Amino acid sequence: MTIGVTDTFSEDKYEQYLRWLQRTAPEAEYRKLSHVLANADAVELLDGLVLTGGGDIHPKFYERDNALARVRGVEELRDGFEFELIDRALDRDLPILGVCRGMQTMNVALGGSLIIDLPTDGFKEHRTADASALMHPLGIVPHSMLHLLAGGLDASVNSFHHQAVDRLGRGLLRTAISTDGVVEAAEWALKDDMPFLLLVQWHPERMPEDPLSERIAQIFIREAHQYHHDHQHHS
Repeated sequence: MTIGVTDTFSEDKYEQYLRWLQRTAPEAEYRKLSHVLANADAVELLDGLVLTGGGDIHPKFYERDNALARVRGVEELRDGFEFELIDRALDRDLPILGVCRGMQTMNVALGGSLIIDLPTDGFKEHRTADASALMHPLGIVPHSMLHLLAGGLDASVNSFHHQAVDRLGRGLLRTAISTDGVVEAAEWALKDDMPFLLLVQWHPERMPEDPLSERIAQIFIREAHQYHHDHQHHS
């Protein structure tokens, strides 16, 4: 079983994703994907794709070119590479897990838009100056996959972002919100015949001991295992 993990361009942060997933699947092969490695073709060998966090997506991809001064850490080559990965992953019905920027990338790839900057757009601050975790409760939508995963847990999640989903992309349903109304998770609105997709705005890999973080890793790995099993005879 091979899991693709997009490069965060910070070794420490990339390793956090690997350690989090390896708690559930130490035997899996993990493959780093990036525009620097130019290895989009590796998507053909994957059983699951993790879209990781990082800098902001260029606002031109959701028709907000005028907002460039308010975004941070833009890398258009990364954006373009990850949009291609997403297209190819969707073509192959791969299980996809998107975290923070990964959620935003998937949303934009599906035609959605982003809130450029939460504090200046009228929302509470969702990150701290010193990068320590702001924790906040999660309002989870009943009957969603995330709701089943949380299973009655009082979910409280970390917050390290200044952007968030604004208009949802095609086919997505918001499945969690913060108390100030920021979309914190999304999945397919209609799951029949759709591959696994879970998008979360927080960073479960930074709280690996948390029960909900563990369950997110477990369900994604289970879906990747199933995908591997179902597609072995085609390879």
